[in-house]
Amino acid sequence: MTQRLAILSPRLIQCLVLLADNDDFVTVAKLADSCKTSKRTLFREMKDINEILRPYRVHIQSKTGYGVKMEGEKDEKIHFKSLLLQAGMQNSLILKEERQAYLLTELLKNKNLQKFVVYSRKFDVSEATISNDLKAIEQILSSYDLQFTRRPGSPMNLVGTEENFRKAITDYIHKHMGEEPLKRMLERDDRPWQVEDYFRNQGPDSILQLVNKEILWKVINILKENDSIWVHRLAQSSYIGLILHITIALERMQNNDEIKMNPSLLQQIQEDPYYTKAKDLAAYIEDEFDMTFPQEEIAYITMHLKGARLLNVDTSVPEATEEELVSAYEVTRLVYRLVEAFEMISGLHIKQDELLISGLTTHLRPALTRIKFKMEIRNPLLKQIQTQYAQVYSLTSQAVLKISSEYGLVINEDEIGFLAIHFGAAMERRNPHEQRRTVRLAVVCASGIGISSLLASKIKRIFQDEVKVEPRSQVDVRSMNPEKYDLLVSTMPIESDHLPVLMVNPLLSDTDVENLKVEVGRLSRSTMIQTEGQAHARMGVVLDQMEDIAVSVKHLLENIDIVVLDPTIPMTKIFSTIGYRIGKDKKSGKLIVDDLRQREKMGSIHLEEEQVILLHAKTAGVGSPICMVFRSNASSFQDPEMNGMKTIVVLLAPVNVNPIIQELMSRISAGLLEDPSFLFAIHREESARLRESIEALLKPGLDEWLKEVAGE
Repeated sequence: MTQRLAILSPRLIQCLVLLADNDDFVTVAKLADSCKTSKRTLFREMKDINEILRPYRVHIQSKTGYGVKMEGEKDEKIHFKSLLLQAGMQNSLILKEERQAYLLTELLKNKNLQKFVVYSRKFDVSEATISNDLKAIEQILSSYDLQFTRRPGSPMNLVGTEENFRKAITDYIHKHMGEEPLKRMLERDDRPWQVEDYFRNQGPDSILQLVNKEILWKVINILKENDSIWVHRLAQSSYIGLILHITIALERMQNNDEIKMNPSLLQQIQEDPYYTKAKDLAAYIEDEFDMTFPQEEIAYITMHLKGARLLNVDTSVPEATEEELVSAYEVTRLVYRLVEAFEMISGLHIKQDELLISGLTTHLRPALTRIKFKMEIRNPLLKQIQTQYAQVYSLTSQAVLKISSEYGLVINEDEIGFLAIHFGAAMERRNPHEQRRTVRLAVVCASGIGISSLLASKIKRIFQDEVKVEPRSQVDVRSMNPEKYDLLVSTMPIESDHLPVLMVNPLLSDTDVENLKVEVGRLSRSTMIQTEGQAHARMGVVLDQMEDIAVSVKHLLENIDIVVLDPTIPMTKIFSTIGYRIGKDKKSGKLIVDDLRQREKMGSIHLEEEQVILLHAKTAGVGSPICMVFRSNASSFQDPEMNGMKTIVVLLAPVNVNPIIQELMSRISAGLLEDPSFLFAIHREESARLRESIEALLKPGLDEWLKEVAGE
C-alpha cells in the first residue's frame, strides 16, 4: 500500500501527516510554515492529491478563509498516517546509488530524460545534484559507446547502436539480479511455475520496470504452455535469463529497433546445432505475437542458449562439429593447453587427473561461450580465494593469461576464481600418491599426565600410524627440542617460537578432528610440496567444502524474499502458503509444512516486542538453506494463534546441512534480537535491503571460517 505513496515528496508527506493529526482546518500559511515551503509550492504539490488518496478512504477538503482539512474516519486517518510514515522512511533512505539507478533505468528504457526539475522534485534534491548524477551515469554508458546529446530547450537524449543498447540493458538487469538479486531460485531444480511465481511478486519499482510487463507475461506463458520446448531443462538462472532476453528483444523489435550482426558471424552461428533449437523456439513466439523473428534475432537467442547451464546433459543436440562456435575439440584443446600452462608455471604434474580434465571441460564449454560474447558470471567467493589462497589463484591467473594471449580470449577474474577451485582440488588429489611421513605431535596440558594423556590416546586411535603422539606439560614447552616435533596440540593458549600450535577442546570435538586432519595432511607431505608453498598445501581439503558453502550461501541470499499476506489469513493457511512458496512441488511442500509443525510442537518462538514469529526446521523438503519473510500488509495478523505478531521469519535447512552453514544460519536467528537494522529490514517490503542486512549478518561468520581454514 505504500508503493502508491512513494511518488510523494518528503515535504508533502510531512504536510499530510500534520493534517492527519488534526481534526480541524489548518491554514495554508501555517501548513506551509510547518513544512518549510511557500504557499505557492504547497498549492502546486497538493494539486490532484485526492486522486492519489482515494484508495486510502481519506481526502483533502479546502475551504476559503479556513484552510485545508483531511476528511475521513478516525481509524482510516490513523492507518493512513502509519502508511505515510512508512513511505517517509522509504523516501528518506533513497541513496545516491538508488537515484542514479532510477535515472539510468529511465535512459535505457526511454532513450531520453525529462527536465531536471522533474527529478529534482521527485528526489527532493537540487537540479545540480541531478546533473552530477548524470555525469556518473555518463561514464557508465560510455563504456557501451552510448552518448548523451543535449540541445537547448529539448530533453536529454541517449544515442548509440541497437546492439549496445541491448547489451547495456541486459548487463544492467543481470548486475542487479546478481547483487540485489532478482534470481531467487538460482541453481534449483524447480519447475517453471515457480519462475512465473517469482516474476509475479516483483514490485513495481523493481529492476523489471525496464521491460514491458505484457510482453513478459506472454513470453512466460509461451514457455510454460509448450512442454515440448527443451528450454524447460535449463537451470533456473539461465531460464530466467532467457525470458528476459526474449522479452527485451520483442519490445525492441516492436519499436523497430533492429539489431545487426556481422554476416560471417551470422553464418557461423546458423551452422551451429543450437541455431535449430533457437529457431524452433522463435516459431512458438512468432505465432503468439504475430511477428517474424529476423535471422539476427534468432542468432542472438542461439548465443544465449549456448552460454546457458542445463539441469542435465542435452542428448537431443547432435555432436558438435568443427564449425560450431564452441566445438568439443576446441574445448578439449583449450583444457589441455590450460593444464599444460599450469603445470609449466607451478612445476606440478596434474595432466593425468581425470577429474580435473572432466571438471574443466564441463565448466569451460558454456564458459567459453560466455567469454566470447562477454556474458557475465559472478563468483561469490572471489575475494576470499584471492586473499586466502593467493598462490593457487596467482598460478591459475598466470596460466589463464598465457592461453588467453594464444587464443585471443579475455577471461575475467570471476571465471579465474572458478578455475582456481578446480586446480586447487586437483593439487590435493595428487597428494595421496606422494611419499608421506609420520607426523610428530606433542599434546600439551597443564600437567602432562591428565587431559593430555587422554587426548593423546584419542588422537592416536583416530590417526593410528599417521602420527606419533607424546603427552607433554605446559612447562615442557619452553625446553622441548623443536626438531623432535612437527606440531603442538594444546588445550590451553600457549606460545611457541619454533612450532605451530593447534588449540583444541579437551574432549576433541568434530571440528578439532577436522582441523587436525588438515594439519596432519599438510605436515605429512613431501618436502617438495612444502617448499612449493604451504599456503595451498591443505587447500584441497577444504576446497570442496568451500565450494559447497559458496553455493549454499549464494542460494540462500538469492532466494531471500518478502511475501505480503492479508492480515486475516489463518495460521493454517500461512503454513500452506509457506509450503507452496518454498517447495519445488507438492511433495516437498508437504514435507516443509510437516517439519515446521513438528518443530513448533517443541515450542514456538514469538518475539513479542519485535512482533516477529520465527519458524525454523531441518527438512528434506529443501536442498539448500532458505530464508523467507511473510508479513501482514497492514496491521498485525488477526488469528489468535499469532499473538498479535506482524511478521514471520522462516528459516529452513536441509537435513544433512553443512555445520558451517548451520552456524551461519544461527546468526540470522540471533540477528532478530541483536541487530536493529535487520529488524528494520524485515518489517519493510524491500527484499534488496533485507538481503543486504542478512549479508552483513553472515559475513563475519564466513570470514571467521575462511581464516580458520587458512590457518590464520
